[in-house]
Amino acid sequence: MRLMSRLRFTLQTRFTLVVAIVVAATALAITAVAFLAIRSDLTGQVQRELATRAASVLHLAHRKAYIPNGWVPPDSNRFGASAPYTQVITARGGVWAPRGDGGLLKPTASQFAVAAGTRGGGYVDTKAGGVHAMVLTTPLAPGLALQLAEPLSTTDAEVASVGTTLAVLSVIGVALAAFLGWAVARAGLRPVARLATVAEQVSVTGDPRQRVEVGRPDEVGRLAMSFNRMLGALQRSLAVQRQLVSDASHELRTPLASLRVNVELLADDPGMSGEERKEVLNRVVDQVTELSQLVSSVTELARGESPHETREDVRLDGVAATALEAARRDWPATQFQARLDDCVVTGSAERLRTAIKNLLDNAAKFGPPAGPVEVALAGGQLSVRDHGPGIDPADLPHVFDRFYRALSSRAVSGSGLGLSVVREIAASHGGTVEALAAPGGGTLMRLTLPAR
Repeated sequence: MRLMSRLRFTLQTRFTLVVAIVVAATALAITAVAFLAIRSDLTGQVQRELATRAASVLHLAHRKAYIPNGWVPPDSNRFGASAPYTQVITARGGVWAPRGDGGLLKPTASQFAVAAGTRGGGYVDTKAGGVHAMVLTTPLAPGLALQLAEPLSTTDAEVASVGTTLAVLSVIGVALAAFLGWAVARAGLRPVARLATVAEQVSVTGDPRQRVEVGRPDEVGRLAMSFNRMLGALQRSLAVQRQLVSDASHELRTPLASLRVNVELLADDPGMSGEERKEVLNRVVDQVTELSQLVSSVTELARGESPHETREDVRLDGVAATALEAARRDWPATQFQARLDDCVVTGSAERLRTAIKNLLDNAAKFGPPAGPVEVALAGGQLSVRDHGPGIDPADLPHVFDRFYRALSSRAVSGSGLGLSVVREIAASHGGTVEALAAPGGGTLMRLTLPAR
């Protein structure tokens, strides 16, 4: 239980982390793009304001016949949090600034080059009096250049506010996505958890009657349906095994008791005549033979279809011929008439021989002592007919049931497992077997296998 809980927690955690990482990466990309776009737009606004201010100053300067030495535009000394600042620089490195503001904005060599006419104007971010500012340097007249500085305090505050807002929204989005991912993972894995719980209970209790209730058409639902079908097959298998053990125990009790009585009779009566001893020994041999056949049949039924059983092409006519030879040895008084056409099936030759031999034994046992027993093989269908009294119509549906014996056959030795073995072998080879009333009397057993 702890292992499955940890597994479920690990799957939920992984799913949640994946969703959170994907959303975080997406949010980071969107936030970065939005932040850069907003900052670029705000910076562009400042640059447009500086360009408009520069155009106004240039218009004012060009109205003069000449620009006097030390001239600065009017209202240039009000630099602050939002007011612009203006000064003029010369190609020789001079600075014409408002009185008292000479050191407020220190030009660079590239900006003096603009005054000399060797370089075009442009914008730079710098410090003016310790204040972050945007500075535009543009030619004013030969040997002169105009510098305008616009404080960026308001712009920086807006950019910072926008960045904070986007960051907070991103964090909220990632947290919400992680929570939704966790909720989806939990809801999606809940059926898997129920399935794991049922599997653990079945493994602990050994009771396969429990089922997983998952009413959904997706892959998880299909998994649950397959799991339920597997539990159903396991339940049926266990029921069959228990029934087989119970029936076998019941059937073994009678011959074992009879065998014990005969052995004790031999042991308790040492003065028994040779004739009587021989009769008792014959009964013991018959009972041991019956027990051997019963154990063999039970073993065959319990064996089923082994997953390691070799499947190959089998000449069914050859297998039937081998079974006929064994039947003629076991039933020398019975006349077996056979017509076997060539036939190839896929399966186990040994198990198919067992099935055919059981059909032949059944026909010889319940038919007339001298037969005949007619055997025919054509197109994957093997028929075995006897000329005995036949099977009562009420017994026909049950002749292949385990340990079933009709009232008319209980005087004949046998365990009632031979035909059950035939049915099991036929089913494991993808075939069928049926019992029919033969025309004119007797019984017709028909074994049908998929032939190549």
